[in-house]
Amino acid sequence: MQVQDMATLQAELAQAQQEKARQKEKIAVYEEQRQQLHWELRKLQVSQEQSKQEAHSFQERLQELSSRAQHWQQLQEDSERALAMREEELVLCKVELAFLKEELSKAMEQVQDRNRQHHSP
Repeated sequence: MQVQDMATLQAELAQAQQEKARQKEKIAVYEEQRQQLHWELRKLQVSQEQSKQEAHSFQERLQELSSRAQHWQQLQEDSERALAMREEELVLCKVELAFLKEELSKAMEQVQDRNRQHHSP
């Protein structure tokens, strides 16, 4: 029985050693996968950080362009108001000019009438 026990024990030992070798291989594969996943995670973290920085830069640029657009819009509105005032001023000047021309014409007629009256016998 001892020989049989010894053979059984040796067979169990061999089986346990094979199982141990298989488990070591699995552990090595899992470790390699863990390292690969860790490397990919790190890559994703770096990429995410870059994306955050880009988004922040885009947001700053958008704010700058928005501010510029608002500035130019304000300038345009101011220019339009100034132009409207000048156009109104021009209309008033034209009206005044027409009035003065009419007055000049009347004055010239009066002068001519007086001259005719003074020179006619």
